Formats: sequence, C-alpha cells, structure tokens
Amino acid sequence: MEETLRTLSLLLPPHNTESKAWFKKQAKRWYLDVEATNCEHLEDDDRQIMKFRYWHDRLTILKEAFDDAEPKSVKQWWRDKRKPVQWYNFWLAIALIVGLTVFFGLIQSIEGALQVYKAYHPS
Repeated sequence: MEETLRTLSLLLPPHNTESKAWFKKQAKRWYLDVEATNCEHLEDDDRQIMKFRYWHDRLTILKEAFDDAEPKSVKQWWRDKRKPVQWYNFWLAIALIVGLTVFFGLIQSIEGALQVYKAYHPS
C-alpha cells in the first residue's frame, strides 16, 4: 500500500495544480477517487526507480514512453524542456530564419526605394 501511495504521489505531484485539475476531470469521467491527488510530497531520494519494488516495471515503461514522445505542435515544442540542447537549437534556428528574412527584406526594400528615387531624380 505504501508503495502504491508513493507511486500516486510520483504520478500526481501534490503541488502541481495542472495535474490535479486533469485528474479531477478524469475522476468525474471514469468515477475515480479524487483523494488520490492528496498524497504526500516525495523527497528526491524516494523518487529513485530502484525503490519501487512492485511498480518498477510499469513505471519504467511509462518513463520510456514519455522520453520517446516527440512534440507535435509549436505549443508543445515551446513547453518541452526534456532535451534542452535540442530545444535551444530549434528556437535558435527559428529566430535565425526570421531574423535573416527581416534583414534581407529590409535591405531589399531600401534598395528598391533607392532605385525608384534614382529613376525619378537622375543625377
């Protein structure tokens, strides 16, 4: 029982309001016990996978599924911080593309304006 409560605390962190709201919504739909979100906070040492004897295999499968999932929308890319190097590279590439597009567009606009000016005012 103690390990099941620790597992619930791991999956539904007591101080995470988003997970509590999600679980309450699911509890209404599937007739679950809302009290499952009232578990105690786990210390870092208690979160070690080796400390879970009965739920170890299922928690490992769940972690692998979480790690293998890739973001599918821009909003998910923005919030996904599991791979910080990939996250920063993605947004750096987006910023570089937008920045270069604006830069070259501005240069082209200035050059076009100069050509129009020279066409009407030849020296």
